[in-house]
Amino acid sequence: MSKAALIQMTKAMALEWGRFGINVNALCPGYIETEINESHWSTEGGAKLVSMLPRKRVGKPEDLDGLIVLLASGESHFVNGAVIAADDGFAL
Repeated sequence: MSKAALIQMTKAMALEWGRFGINVNALCPGYIETEINESHWSTEGGAKLVSMLPRKRVGKPEDLDGLIVLLASGESHFVNGAVIAADDGFAL
């Protein structure tokens, strides 16, 4: 499924489920270092990609923790249909 399809699905589901008090939001992370891709960042291609990032760094999974906790908590009761980029400014 494409990113655009996921965004549209998020908005459609937010509209559909919002009337039942269920919020639907999308978290769109940027480049995140994981066990699967950690060796890539030390390659020439990985270093080139990092050099093009606004703050010359990739994220770690825990960089998303605060946002995930917020969206899962009651504090986000008024957030519905949001598409939130957590990409350290990459999409700017």
